[in-house]
Amino acid sequence: MIVKRFVLVTLVIIFSVSCNTHKQHNNAKGNPKKTNHRVSVIKVNSPKSGRLFTVGDLIPIEMELKKKDIQLDSLVFESNKKKSVVYPNELKYSWQTQDLNVGNNLLTIKAYSKGNVIDNYYLKLRFKSDIVPEKYRCVIKKTYPHNKDDYTQGLIYENGILYEGTGRRGKSVLKKIDFKTGKLIAELALPQSYFGEGVTIFGDKIIQLTWQSRKGFVYDKNNFKLINTIGYNTQGWGLTNDGEKLIMSDGSQTIHLLDSEYFTEISKIDIYDNNGAVRYLNELEYIDGLVYANVYQKNIIVAFDIKTGKVVKQIDCNNLVPKAYVGNTDYVFNGIAYDKENNRIFVTGKCWPYLYEVEFVK
Repeated sequence: MIVKRFVLVTLVIIFSVSCNTHKQHNNAKGNPKKTNHRVSVIKVNSPKSGRLFTVGDLIPIEMELKKKDIQLDSLVFESNKKKSVVYPNELKYSWQTQDLNVGNNLLTIKAYSKGNVIDNYYLKLRFKSDIVPEKYRCVIKKTYPHNKDDYTQGLIYENGILYEGTGRRGKSVLKKIDFKTGKLIAELALPQSYFGEGVTIFGDKIIQLTWQSRKGFVYDKNNFKLINTIGYNTQGWGLTNDGEKLIMSDGSQTIHLLDSEYFTEISKIDIYDNNGAVRYLNELEYIDGLVYANVYQKNIIVAFDIKTGKVVKQIDCNNLVPKAYVGNTDYVFNGIAYDKENNRIFVTGKCWPYLYEVEFVK
């Protein structure tokens, strides 16, 4: 009798545990606890997300309510830190865009009912520049020798000395050169696993990027002694600075603004002209408030405003390409250096035999 009672109690316990386990399993997998989710009630019919407009366009926004029984108090539209409140008789709004930067911009629409936000809708559109870039051509003033073995990735001028960073794994170096004669003054080779990229001088330091390793190097400008190693989250292409922050390209249309000491990203901006995004931005040089950039595998330089992302100048440099390199997709135009004291601009290309002092003429 005692045995039977023991078996019965045991079966009851097992059944109870099994039911609780099954219930917990269903709650975890098939029947999650109910939570309060805000229901989407707004739908934007026009324009479609991702469409390309021009900065300054007045964009009509047409909407509808997905729930017809909801009475709205107001719609609040926010973009570029500006806010507009609309008391909707009709579900329409005109987006003023003259103060926007180029690239992606977000319009946030908040729907209020009975004093509460019942929906947030996010509309992302792209904007090209409202400025037609001024057209220039590149005129050669003087020609200097350049080492044909140097696969130029970064170029800087300071106090009569040309600093050059070169690429290719196993051949990447940092050089100090007498630009008038092409004579090498000093040289530092990168470890063979690194593909050298852009360089810039910041105070008494030289900073050099690498291509795909997401790592850069900070050297003492005077003796090329390694001071620090830095990291970043993109490819490294071109590098310059405006005296306060570093300016880096990654091969796309995006420019990254970085803290000069810790290399942390402050912000980023996309570069557009009046046709759309300008991609493959490569070697950079900051000149009189504008950033000048080689466009990879094109014999042009674009100059853009780092605050707005708008291209304001385009310089045709096709006449610079040595005859032997016309059509070559590897030994391309790359390298811009600026002599601020004497207002001189120097350019070259990858493995080109010449360094040119040039003038940009309308």
